[in-house]
Amino acid sequence: MKNALYYPYIEFHDVNWIKAMAMYYENIYRIVPDNVIPNDPEELQPLLEDFSIGAMIDPVRYTQETAIAFLEKSQNWQAAALTGTDDEDEEFARLHAGKIDRRVKELFNSLGYAENDSWMDIPIGLASNYMLFLATEIGKRNKLNLITDEWAPWTATTYFNLNGGADECLLYFQEKEQYTDDLFALFCIIVSEIVPMNISEIPAEKIFNFRIKRKDEIANFRNSMSALYEELQKLEDPKVRYDYISDKIKDLKKAKLEYQKSADIISAKKWFGVSFMGFPAPIALGSLFQIPTASTVALTASSIALGGLFNIKNSEIELRKLQKENPVSLLVEMSHSFKNYTSSRGGGDMNFHAYNCMEEYVSD
Repeated sequence: MKNALYYPYIEFHDVNWIKAMAMYYENIYRIVPDNVIPNDPEELQPLLEDFSIGAMIDPVRYTQETAIAFLEKSQNWQAAALTGTDDEDEEFARLHAGKIDRRVKELFNSLGYAENDSWMDIPIGLASNYMLFLATEIGKRNKLNLITDEWAPWTATTYFNLNGGADECLLYFQEKEQYTDDLFALFCIIVSEIVPMNISEIPAEKIFNFRIKRKDEIANFRNSMSALYEELQKLEDPKVRYDYISDKIKDLKKAKLEYQKSADIISAKKWFGVSFMGFPAPIALGSLFQIPTASTVALTASSIALGGLFNIKNSEIELRKLQKENPVSLLVEMSHSFKNYTSSRGGGDMNFHAYNCMEEYVSD
C-alpha cells in the first residue's frame, strides 16, 4: 500500500522515524479530532507543510462502528481488563472525547473515568486497546496500512485482527502429523536496510526533495514489496507458485537497490532499519522455504527474509476476509539487522521477539 495511518498517537514523537517513513509512503495520515492542533517537532515542519505527511483524519464518522466492535469484544475480556486498580502507580493516558462514541463513554463513565474539558484520563491499557480498534476501523475503510514504531500496538492489532486465533509458535510442517489440520499460519516478510544510517543528519527539507525527485524509484520499491507481500499471502498451495514468488523476490531485490542508489541526492550513508509485515498463508509455505520454528530464512543476499510466527485457527473464509480488510503490518526502525535483533535478549530473532510479544499480550 502506498498510503498509511500512523497510530496510536495524535502527535509525531520520533523525528527520525517519521522522516524514514516519509521516504517510503506517499501519504501518512493520523487520527486527530476536530479543533485539536498537534504539537509536532519544529524540525518536521517542512515535511508537514506538504500536507501529504501528517494529514488529519477526524474520527467522528468512525466512532460508531468502532464502538460496536469494541463493546462486542470487551464482553469476552476478563473483568480485570475493564476495571481500574487501586495501584497508585497505575499509568493513565489522555483520550480525547472526540474519538469516543457515546456508548463507549458510558462504559468508561461507569468505570469511574469522567470527561474533563473534552479529555478523559483512562488506564493506558484500556485506552490503547480502544485506539487500536479505532485505527483498524479507519484503516480498513480507507485502505490504509497501519504503521507504528512500537511493538505493543502491532501485537494488539494483530491479535484482534486474527480474532484471538493465534496458537503458540509455528510448527514445522510435516505431512501426516497430527497438527496438519491447522492449514494456515501467520508468516512475515522482513526487508532490512531501508533507512539511511545518517537519517538524523538529513534535514526534513531534503527528505521533501527526495520524495519529489525520486518519486518513481520510491514507487517501484513500494510496489515490488507489495507484490511479494500479496503473492506470499495467497491461499493457494505455495508449491504451485514457487516460480512466481521467486520472480517477485528478485524484483524486490532489484527495486530496493535502485531505491538506495536514488538516495544519493540526500547523501545517504549506509543503511539500517527493518520493514516487518505479517500475512496469513498456507502452512505449507513454511515447508517450502524450510522455516524452522519461530525463526527467519534469508531469501536473498540483500537482507530480504521470510519467517514464521504461529499457527492460525481461523477458517479459510475468515482469512480471506482478513486479507481483504485488515492488513497485518508493522514498519519499525531499529539499529540492528533482523539477524541480530534479540541478541541482547538471550538469542532468537525478530520473529521470536514478535511471538513473545504476542504471548505476553495474551497473558496480560
